Amino acid sequence: MVRTIQKLVLSATFVAGLAPLAAAQVPSLDARVSLQITERDLSQIVQELRDKSGANIVLLEGGDQKVKDLQVSDIYWRDALDYAVELARCVVEQDKSGVLVISRPLRVGIEFNDKDSDIREIISGIATAANANVIIGPEVTGTLRARIKDVPWRAALEEICKTRGYALIEEQRGILRIVDPVSLEKQKITKSYQLRYVRPKSVRVPQIKSEFIKGNSISPVGPVTQHFTVLEALRKALSSQGELDFIETQNVIIVRDTVQVHETIQEIVRRLDVEPAQVFIDLKFVSTSNIDILNLGVDYGDGGPAISVSGSQIPIELPFAVGGRGWEDGIIASDFGRGPVAGDGGGINAGRTLAPDTIFGALSFTQVQATLRMLQRDTRTEIIQAPKIITMDGNEATIFVGETVRYAEAKSEQGQAGGLQLTVQEASGSPVEIGFQLLVRPSVIPGTRKIAMEVIPKETSLSGTGTSNLAPAGFDVFTVGSAGAEGTIALPRTRASTMITQMLLESGQTAVIGGLTTDSEAKTVSRVPFISRIPILGELFKHRSEQRDRRNLMVFITPSLVHSAEDTEFLLQQELQRRRTRLTDQIEALVDPASKVEGSKKAK
Repeated sequence: MVRTIQKLVLSATFVAGLAPLAAAQVPSLDARVSLQITERDLSQIVQELRDKSGANIVLLEGGDQKVKDLQVSDIYWRDALDYAVELARCVVEQDKSGVLVISRPLRVGIEFNDKDSDIREIISGIATAANANVIIGPEVTGTLRARIKDVPWRAALEEICKTRGYALIEEQRGILRIVDPVSLEKQKITKSYQLRYVRPKSVRVPQIKSEFIKGNSISPVGPVTQHFTVLEALRKALSSQGELDFIETQNVIIVRDTVQVHETIQEIVRRLDVEPAQVFIDLKFVSTSNIDILNLGVDYGDGGPAISVSGSQIPIELPFAVGGRGWEDGIIASDFGRGPVAGDGGGINAGRTLAPDTIFGALSFTQVQATLRMLQRDTRTEIIQAPKIITMDGNEATIFVGETVRYAEAKSEQGQAGGLQLTVQEASGSPVEIGFQLLVRPSVIPGTRKIAMEVIPKETSLSGTGTSNLAPAGFDVFTVGSAGAEGTIALPRTRASTMITQMLLESGQTAVIGGLTTDSEAKTVSRVPFISRIPILGELFKHRSEQRDRRNLMVFITPSLVHSAEDTEFLLQQELQRRRTRLTDQIEALVDPASKVEGSKKAK
């Protein structure tokens, strides 16, 4: 037992040590980083963040700019990129395809704080300085005062437009158009958005049978627009004249609205429609039991030794008289032993049988029963379940390994003749499932490699004492009915071990959620009073019974994030290597049993 537990701990350490190596090679858009930079080129920092996030980042200008004194710890990678770009006096923008573009635009300064200036002249001045293509709508009018110093020209232009309530729209070829938002409502355009990972609930819901889940198998009712919450969130972003349709068979959203609305919807879809993380869960469930039984001494049963004493008997002749030559003379023994009648010499009882006047009492030991019991039994049982399951972030998953056992129940009814009629039918609680079940629901913490998990392992086994054909192992026999209509029935007795816990683990970290030990000890001493106190001889009148039952439960759980096919292949190869090692150990034990004994001694 000691050796097995040590193997489990070593195996858990193996998983905890290797899983992060595979996961570290997989970039994540939720990655968090720490930067301790004294002076580095912006291009080097961008490459490091690109490797950790997997994001599409294009560096157009400013790669040779120096980034100095950037000290950040455990922050979102996009925030770290913004800080680095700002220190390099560059900007990062996201285009329509989601690509992050880094450039070093012209910075401008504006001084119109002493008088009102025409907004059209301010816009034209900024466009001329930046050599940008800008179209100003005829409805754009008004004046304002502004003072802007050392700001990228695009940011300055956007803020000036918003101040007067105008919209800055980027069209094809980088052309900027400044118009009144009211006019945009008449210029609706139609775009489609293909959803890849976000999908409505299926009408075919998988059944997860567990007493800890309620209502998980309820299929969605009504049209898809009612239970697909993403559509409701997108509709709130539409303008008053906007329209949205959903093509369920293609999982495509079609939107007819202004350019501004499309930009908002595009950003929402980009943030929601991301590949969900998967979690691989390696669990080892170890249940051990040790039963020690000692049965020693002379057992006289539950009632103890029983000795019977009878009183004396005096025979009389009433209501008969021997020798009266009546019919009874032929069946009553003669007091002289010669025959029914004195001096007759014959008869039924012609032998030497005498009928004495007194029959003395008797002291009988025939009811004393004693059994010498000498038994010592040590039973050790170890149940190891090692299920492995993979599930998506935020979804419940369960695995059951075992069997289903059906059993019957007895039912007595009064027959037409008035007697009791005994019938047997399948019990209402049948069947009973024995084995191991794991229910888990992982939730990946965004931006980290931490996993919040709800874990419910449950192990159920039969614990009855039956050993016959009527009562197989794990069943108990019960007698039902009344005299003349009795019957026996076997019913299962189950023992269950369940744990419900919530934990926060790093990917590849192993946790122990068991370690529950239950000890039960029963001692019974029976003895014959007084006699059992006699030295040496008294040991023949004592019986001692001891039973010690120790049960131990340990659960090792190791979750690992799975981002790609490489992660899946790594976990598969890891499991195959573990099985090869186990098979090699078994072959070595068969070829050289002495090595197995020596290894067991070393483990102890």
